[in-house]
Amino acid sequence: MSAPIIRPGVKAFIFDLDGTLIDSVDAHVTTWVKAFKVAVGISVDEGEVRSLIGMSGRDIVRKILGKVSESEYAKIRWVKDRAFMKELKGGRVTLFPGVTQALRMLKKGGYLIGMASSTPNRLLLHIMDYLGITGFFDAITGGDEVRRGKPDPEIFLKAMRKLGVGPEETVVVGDTVYDACPAHRVGALPVLVNTCRAPDGIVVATFCMFHEFTEALKASILRRNYLG
Repeated sequence: MSAPIIRPGVKAFIFDLDGTLIDSVDAHVTTWVKAFKVAVGISVDEGEVRSLIGMSGRDIVRKILGKVSESEYAKIRWVKDRAFMKELKGGRVTLFPGVTQALRMLKKGGYLIGMASSTPNRLLLHIMDYLGITGFFDAITGGDEVRRGKPDPEIFLKAMRKLGVGPEETVVVGDTVYDACPAHRVGALPVLVNTCRAPDGIVVATFCMFHEFTEALKASILRRNYLG
């Protein structure tokens, strides 16, 4: 970490979901690979899929297959979502350590909390409910609410509008450049978690594990309260 997480004037924290709050990247990779094989008979390299996690489902399919029909996309998505729900209910998708504590601290501290996930709402809301975190959030924005997916900043700007805050009042917490770069582009404060690598000149704070972010957040809130 190179600077305090909470700068003067911050009113809101907007989180990505997959790979940020929940340990789900492996589940997404394996279920995308399965979906491509089952739905359209194409074998896809896991590494290629992993590099795209964080983008919208449509953009992932477009990157791998090129232009596809709506019916082809719907079939791939149908297989993928059902396979992912099996992973979730099988206990292979879990919250990262420190997530509930961080959300509780932010709520208690009076900060607004938003979700901005590429996952469509029909799946996003179910995942959040299943893992018991929906109640912490003041606004939830799914990937099906925007025309342009990450790394376009549209989803973050929509989440900010729902919360009634501007970029300069917002911290965006994610796990990839698909979160950090658009946040930086619009003037929000980007933070990366669950990765030790960060784009040069963009990310103010980077935490290799989510629980490290939680500890830094606690220190920032204590510092804010002490200084008044």
